[in-house]
Amino acid sequence: MKRRGALAVASATAVVLLYAIIGFALMCSSTVVGDEPAAIASRELQAMSTNFLDSNSAATIQAMEKHIFSPQVQSSIHRIFNSRVVNGGKVFYYGSLKYTLEGFWRNWKRMMIDGIPTGSSTLGSGTNSRGKFVLFAGDNEDREFTITHGKPNKPIERVVTIKGYEYGLANMAVFLSQSMVLGIFDDTCDGLNEQPKELLKTNQLGEPIVVYPISNSCGQYNQNYQEMKCAAGEKGMECPQISPTTTIKSSFNDKIGQRGLMCGPVGTFPGESQNYKNDFNRTDVEGCCWWGRGPLQSKGVCSMGKLNYYIGSKALADGRITRSTAGVFPDINFCTAPNKICETNSADARDTEDLRWTVAMFEFAERVQRYSDSNWDYKEKLIEFVNNGLNLNEYYPFELDTSFIDAVSSIVDRGCPNAPTCSPFQGEVNKLRQRREALTTALSALQIPKFREQQIKETTLQYVKSRKAGFEETLLRYKRQGSSIPSERYKFDDFMNALAKMSEFSSPDHSPLYMGNPYMKYGHKYGLGNIALFFANGMVLGIEKDDTCDELNKYRVSGNFALSNSCGQQGLSYQDMACDSSDVPDMACPVDPDMFITAVTYDRTLGAPPALQCGPRSRIPFTGYWNEGENAESDEGEAFANLNGRIDVEGCCWWGRGLLQTKGPCAFGRLNYYLGARAARENRPSMMYEDVDFCVNPEAICGSQYRHELVWISALFKWIDKVQNYEDGEWNYMEQLRIFADNEFEDDVFIKEVNAIVEVGCHRPPCQQAGCVSFPCDGAFPEDENSAVNRAFLTFSTLDIWDFEKSPGGTNSPTPVPSVCPECTGSPTVLPTNTPTATPIIDITSAPSVAPSREITVLLRRFGELKEHLIDRRMLLESKVFVSETESGLASSTLYTLDGLLTVLKDLTTKGSDDGNGNILMFYIGQDDDDNANYGLVNIALFLAHATTRGLRFDTCEEVNHHLIGGKLPISNSCGQHSQSYSEDICPMADIAKECPIDPTMNVEQASVGSSGAPPFFCAPKAKQPYTGYFDPSSGITESSEPFANAVGRQDVEGCCWWGRGMLHVSGVCDIGRFNYLYGLPAFKDGRPSARYNIDFCVEPEALCSDFTIPSSAFSKFPTTIDTSDIRYLFALFYWMSNIQEFNWGFWNYMERLKLFVKNGMTDDSFVDEFSDIVLDSSRDGPIRKANFKQILEILFSADDVDPSISEEATSNVSVQLPMEPITDAEIQSPSVQGLNNTIVQTPDNPPPAENIQVAPSLPPVQLPTSPQLPAVLLEPDFPEFSNTDFSAEPPASIPTGDVPPPTPPSPSFINNVIEYSRGSKYPSSLGLPMPCIYTLIAYNLYQYI
Repeated sequence: MKRRGALAVASATAVVLLYAIIGFALMCSSTVVGDEPAAIASRELQAMSTNFLDSNSAATIQAMEKHIFSPQVQSSIHRIFNSRVVNGGKVFYYGSLKYTLEGFWRNWKRMMIDGIPTGSSTLGSGTNSRGKFVLFAGDNEDREFTITHGKPNKPIERVVTIKGYEYGLANMAVFLSQSMVLGIFDDTCDGLNEQPKELLKTNQLGEPIVVYPISNSCGQYNQNYQEMKCAAGEKGMECPQISPTTTIKSSFNDKIGQRGLMCGPVGTFPGESQNYKNDFNRTDVEGCCWWGRGPLQSKGVCSMGKLNYYIGSKALADGRITRSTAGVFPDINFCTAPNKICETNSADARDTEDLRWTVAMFEFAERVQRYSDSNWDYKEKLIEFVNNGLNLNEYYPFELDTSFIDAVSSIVDRGCPNAPTCSPFQGEVNKLRQRREALTTALSALQIPKFREQQIKETTLQYVKSRKAGFEETLLRYKRQGSSIPSERYKFDDFMNALAKMSEFSSPDHSPLYMGNPYMKYGHKYGLGNIALFFANGMVLGIEKDDTCDELNKYRVSGNFALSNSCGQQGLSYQDMACDSSDVPDMACPVDPDMFITAVTYDRTLGAPPALQCGPRSRIPFTGYWNEGENAESDEGEAFANLNGRIDVEGCCWWGRGLLQTKGPCAFGRLNYYLGARAARENRPSMMYEDVDFCVNPEAICGSQYRHELVWISALFKWIDKVQNYEDGEWNYMEQLRIFADNEFEDDVFIKEVNAIVEVGCHRPPCQQAGCVSFPCDGAFPEDENSAVNRAFLTFSTLDIWDFEKSPGGTNSPTPVPSVCPECTGSPTVLPTNTPTATPIIDITSAPSVAPSREITVLLRRFGELKEHLIDRRMLLESKVFVSETESGLASSTLYTLDGLLTVLKDLTTKGSDDGNGNILMFYIGQDDDDNANYGLVNIALFLAHATTRGLRFDTCEEVNHHLIGGKLPISNSCGQHSQSYSEDICPMADIAKECPIDPTMNVEQASVGSSGAPPFFCAPKAKQPYTGYFDPSSGITESSEPFANAVGRQDVEGCCWWGRGMLHVSGVCDIGRFNYLYGLPAFKDGRPSARYNIDFCVEPEALCSDFTIPSSAFSKFPTTIDTSDIRYLFALFYWMSNIQEFNWGFWNYMERLKLFVKNGMTDDSFVDEFSDIVLDSSRDGPIRKANFKQILEILFSADDVDPSISEEATSNVSVQLPMEPITDAEIQSPSVQGLNNTIVQTPDNPPPAENIQVAPSLPPVQLPTSPQLPAVLLEPDFPEFSNTDFSAEPPASIPTGDVPPPTPPSPSFINNVIEYSRGSKYPSSLGLPMPCIYTLIAYNLYQYI
């Protein structure tokens, strides 16, 4: 499979490279005008044409208008039309009095449609607008481009779609950026006297005196307004110098404490007598009436002349306009009365605003849009700016590209794009930094480019994803008995995929998850704040509540827990939680009185109430209570009411579920309407789970194949419904979130208010929406608002959310949750696999549920003492047992550890595991015998001894190729070794459905061979690999020129993907299939509590030994990596519980023999011999198993506790030797068949003499640590303590080499004949023969034996 995957990837890569080459060829064929910006776009040649800019169709202008007046843009566009005043060192904003959105759009729209007549059929703004100056609107075409952005060392390519009208919006943003700085910010029409001059004098503090010369009216910043003449071809348009007797005063501007500008004969104004000089050494203002006016500060004799020529009295006189021409002012002579532009004494304020806007828009259309020279063309640069993502890097703190706005600002301020070298007005652009920031604000407020709305989602998701380690180490944990435990239910990858799905949620009448403001620098901080608040409330309500999904029965009534709390707690009646009038009338789920459901999760604390349950009165006539002290329901069997008086649970299936406890028929109905089966039936684009009917099975959130997603999805859906859309009077969540984020996420009052919305329905309890019977009541208040505050700050810290700067520009208001236009459509969400939803967990009895037994406490104590005992012997176990063979000798295992084993062992010894047939299996540590816990130690010792012959030996999770045939290792050994055929390891009839089906097309390759040096196993179809050869250990060469068969004659590897895996190298389609059924994808699909891994191990068997990544798809935004590190232990332990501990065939019962072995002083070596021969059918490695079993017993039953602090050097030569016949190094040594580089590749099948090996002598008992609170019931060995123990000899580590015959089996030979067929199975029916044939075979062999 991996090979096939690699080929597929290679093919896909080749195709991508081919298209990339073609794309780059097209790029290279295009001519790019001017300097390339930091973000490079690949563009088609025709996309660089500028002709479409002035297409200005009615449809284009209508689309632009719809965008500008959409709720999203309307919520932020006020930032453009905000003026500011400084008072007391603080900046205050207010809506401009001179410049309004309505006035702006009225005139901009007119300028796009009608424009200004030029009087010439050849003069205009473009090919589509000859004869008039218009403002560019763009066209109706959508264009795709590939842009590159991101950090220089981590560029990110993105294919984006740009709508035609976005070019028009970008043109608008450029105009507004100049107008904001020059007019709107100061709410002024006349220019300001703002260039200061320092005098040679100083004040009393010794500081230079700063003045503003009155002669600044003649010119500022190296611009002499009287000398701003027209070009040679336009001299006829220029205004003559104004009469020296003309006297004009601008309005006094007191916002910044400066005098207004003025002109008049010498000596008219007192300020002249101060003799303060401007840049041109003027001290008077005679004839200096040409200062800037309007939002774009149109100034100078040329600009005023052109205004008069095209829209003023001269235009009327020359016949270029008439009095009916739209947008012109035929009665104004701009050359003699330029002050008319800013006069406010008109009876119609609208006319004066129109005049101000028209003056600026005409100048922009005539002077900026038309600018073109040999090096810089405005149209080309505007298109380039848009195609490059509208200065995408402005939103990042590195490599800002401001070349376009710098050039435009230079044209407006200096007359050419090359400041400071423009002639004749050399010098830097005035207020350039403010103009750059204003463009950012304008683009943000206009919400372009549209693709940033997708980008903000990705930015936010990637930011959260980068904090995965922090989430898993700090947040995704719950507490049990004082210990912090990683969540088993709430996984980070599932959280990320849920965020991705809900951010793309598509419905005309429902918002997606808010991910931040796309049009602000650091705009994703608002989305992060939203996500962090969601997560913090989820920690309080779900993750930290014992990692549960279902609501817990946690509120007492008269000191007891009413079992009818399923119907509602805290005074609520869940089934009566109806939808409000704004919802679809039948959106709520119908309440079915016959529905019968038991919650799949509950409080696992000792003595806690049982799971919530609902059912009809016909099955549960009444309900009682749970008394935590008694650990039992009321003895009287009488009905007991909850706070609402309910004494039954009919129709009470609507308790809280998921991370935020979605509850009530309305909430589940809304889920079904937008995401579930109803959405599928009604073809709603938001549908995600077409086979989940939340009204039929509300428990699907906690107990279906999608539960790992739905615990998050249902909560995010509730968050959008109840929190994001929350508004109560003047309190609006989105607005409060903006304020909260802009104030660095420090307001704990806001966090408490959000928590109140989540828990009880309003931000300031008590809340009528909470459904309380009376007010105030418990249900109207959050349970613990401080807990939500603490979790919120912990989440903020994990996200490093306090590191963001405040975003520039206006009030930084984030965009509210978008509302989708009714005309818009979107692609439906890709569906999950069409697997039927599991039915609810149903209890067929009406008897009350039972609570967890005190037995669990005993089991936990027993495991704790066992764990302590093993940890006391850690150094010897890790130096003598958890070791593997290497070229240089034994070395510590890198794959298996004592801690890893204990972690998995805990649940299997205290809670057990389902066997798939309704029975609970437990790893045996002596749970059934309080007086002799040595049984458990021996069981562990034998398990570990067997592991030393399997996974521990070569430090591998996968079986290695080691069975020699004629000195060669057949490649087909992947099909089975030692006469076994793994694909024929069939299950008994009861488990036949759990078997893995054999797929002849499957391709799987072994991930690791550990330290063995053997060739890796693989399986492949015959079509790809017709036959297989062998590996020669002596030469290290693999020969594949001709077929070579394994022990059962296989010369191919088709369907041979079932070699051993895990700590015990468990193999075969039966055992892998049974594990898959209990812990893998089938358990998820069926909703069984045993489900742990969302993996089909029958399809992906390699996931048993390596972390498995589910690739990203349209349904899962991010690849989901499932940690499978504990499977290597779990698979082995489950096999041991189900196959070894349950072994019972004929005269040999494993558990009976184990106890007999202990009772007889652990000296009968027939126990381990028969175990190897009968149970495992593996007498070939019986001696090494027996030798290691002896060694492990010595370690476990040593009377001297081993100090874990002993250094490795101090124990490197430690071994335990009992007073018994010694085993010499000559008799037991590390076996090997020497291959390439002297690597050990095989254990021979010829074992050493073993008739004198004893397992253990009689030893005195050893008292293990016991709990001081409970009676000592554990681990009291029956045999004597060690005395005079010698720690000098090295224990045997493996079986010897040599051609010595195997030992005589201790059982009758006919048993071996039968077992040869069984391959170690505990099931008689797994021999591969019909039962009558098996009985005949046994009888025949028994007859021969007799």
